[in-house]
Amino acid sequence: MKLILLASLISTVGTLLRSLDDDSAECLFNCPKRARNVSVPKTEKACMGDDAIIAQILDGYNKLDLPGGGHVEVSIEIWVQEVSKIIEITSEFELDIYVTERWTDPSLAYAHLNPCKSNGSIWHNYRIKLTGPCSSTLRTFPIDQQRCMLFYESFTHNSDQVKMDWITTVPPITILKGNITLPDYVLVDFSASSELRHIKIYISSVDTFSISLSLIPLIQLYPPGIFNELIATFTFQRLYGFYILQVYVPAYISVFISWVSFTLGAEQIPSRTTVGVNSLLALTFQFGAVVNNLPKTSDVKAIDVWILSSMAFIFASLIELAVVGYLSRDGQHGSIKCRCSWLCMNCKDWTALKIDQQTVG
Repeated sequence: MKLILLASLISTVGTLLRSLDDDSAECLFNCPKRARNVSVPKTEKACMGDDAIIAQILDGYNKLDLPGGGHVEVSIEIWVQEVSKIIEITSEFELDIYVTERWTDPSLAYAHLNPCKSNGSIWHNYRIKLTGPCSSTLRTFPIDQQRCMLFYESFTHNSDQVKMDWITTVPPITILKGNITLPDYVLVDFSASSELRHIKIYISSVDTFSISLSLIPLIQLYPPGIFNELIATFTFQRLYGFYILQVYVPAYISVFISWVSFTLGAEQIPSRTTVGVNSLLALTFQFGAVVNNLPKTSDVKAIDVWILSSMAFIFASLIELAVVGYLSRDGQHGSIKCRCSWLCMNCKDWTALKIDQQTVG
């Protein structure tokens, strides 16, 4: 019975082996796992490498040709890293910035090369340290502001060829540091603007009836055309604590010292002269030290009014000293007979002692 069952099993196995191909028959038992043939979607195909994409799109590319058939739009973004100094003598400031230029060049499109990424624009980034002009009237010095500007424009291409504008997706100017503070300035505001640059000239016009000459403004373009100009404006507020301690307080003290001479008496003319002259010289020296660090402008500054007023008080004390010295010369006690007027205070006879007392009082 067992032999019959064994012969039947062998016959069945042989039938199965004949129904399989040779490779399948060899691995009927303990066969290794086969890779399944699964169709890969088009989006999951092998991506082309960046080196191959760059080599293909730069083949025959002319970098001297303007993108877009001679008209391209460029977006500008500025990151301010640091403002190193503000030079008041030359009205300049120095800063370190990162500039980002972005534009689209259809000749460098690579979406058809299966890059597995979106077709990107061109980003040109660079870091630069530069100097820009500043403007200030200095009329309210030392409580004034400095407006410093950067001008950004194309050197060779006009607005018809290269249209430049500030970036709109993010703020055009970014301050990398939370607060930019210099020893004597602090940044309080910044802004971005743009304008079309052209030339404004004036032509003369003569009126034959009234025989007068007038100037008429005339807008004339650059010979190459109109240029886009981007302007970054930075406003700095002066820190005036230094000037309070170094100018205003010493000016107060100099004036008060000159008033001490009123209490020395009419006989102490040499001592009083020394006190008054030294006070005037000290204030003049202090004023000269401040002016030497400022540009030579014709504007009357607030600190000029203050220093000149302090000098006027000291000079008036010297005039009073001259009058007292004249009345007490050679040990005499002269007096000034004043006729009755609104200047004479009840028609008094003014002696050196009375003048000192009235001045102190």
